Amino acid sequence: MKTVNIALFDEAGLPSGTEEVVLTDAVEMLVAQGALTTDSEGVFFQRQLEYIQAQSFDVLYPDLMGREIFALNTEGGEGINQITYRSYDKRGETAIIAGKATNLPRGDIDGKEYTIDVRTLGNAFGYSRQELAASRLTGMPLEQRKAEATRRSYEEKINQIIFFGAEENRINGLFGGVAAGPWSQATRTVVAAAAGGGNSTVWGVDKTPDEVIADLTGACAQMYADTKKLFRPNKVLISVEKKQYLMNTPRSIHSDVSIMDWFIGNNMFITSKESFMDINELEGIYTTDGTSAFDPAGASANGFTLLAESGENMRVREPFPYVHLPVQYEGLEFVINCYGRFAGLELVRPGAVQHFENC
Repeated sequence: MKTVNIALFDEAGLPSGTEEVVLTDAVEMLVAQGALTTDSEGVFFQRQLEYIQAQSFDVLYPDLMGREIFALNTEGGEGINQITYRSYDKRGETAIIAGKATNLPRGDIDGKEYTIDVRTLGNAFGYSRQELAASRLTGMPLEQRKAEATRRSYEEKINQIIFFGAEENRINGLFGGVAAGPWSQATRTVVAAAAGGGNSTVWGVDKTPDEVIADLTGACAQMYADTKKLFRPNKVLISVEKKQYLMNTPRSIHSDVSIMDWFIGNNMFITSKESFMDINELEGIYTTDGTSAFDPAGASANGFTLLAESGENMRVREPFPYVHLPVQYEGLEFVINCYGRFAGLELVRPGAVQHFENC
């Protein structure tokens, strides 16, 4: 680190004193190499990058819902290559025995160990010497949209992995990933056919609003019963179109209450509209048979997914969040490399997820 003093000027352009500034090692090296001609130019560039970094990290991406749904865990740090977690199950039996019995049944625990890989995701942005000179001459800040574009690209990749994993890199998501991974152990059910005819299971086609409510109510009851009351569904993941259908369709021609409002008012698990999370990536990914692979391209059927969401049941693992690395000088350009370390969705308890398909 290098400490320099720079001159300060008031609004009239008159000297008003000096300020002590510490140059980072990376910027100091650029000055020493002649990439930045003076210490004052180094200070200007350093402050510009600090501004850009702060702005790019403040950008929100409300249409990328992966991080909105799941808890985030950043344990582990930059250097780890794998994350291992263990799931334990109690087992045992108690029997009626004779007073002098010696061979008593015993209780014990079973444990399964899961290992997921941590991968590096990276991108970069940069500024030419001409851009830096023009920015310093005019007093205008350097273009921050370059940093925002790289951050957006990173978040889009993270979002895709959270939902669909990356099988080739041994990373799991909610709807895909490593073959026979935890995502594949979640229960999948095709919703019941309409009573009116045609064996249609699709909402808004042959199914009545009451039958749609029965699908939602039955799904919540199924998770609760299948897991012996261990998991209470608290989130419904659904496509944008299907959520709009639930919100805008009255329960009957004689009612001004929508399907969603009636369901929320009469269900013990899902009690708010915010619990229905409309996800762009869920449009058309489900299947008609409940067994085929999910379709990330969205060319198949619709459905919905119930979660008993908590950090103990499922969490996004990001051991080293996205950062801007120190600036480098390449040719006539200042390059800022960016990267993070990511391990996908850690589905600790697959029973806390159930998919309901072809609605």
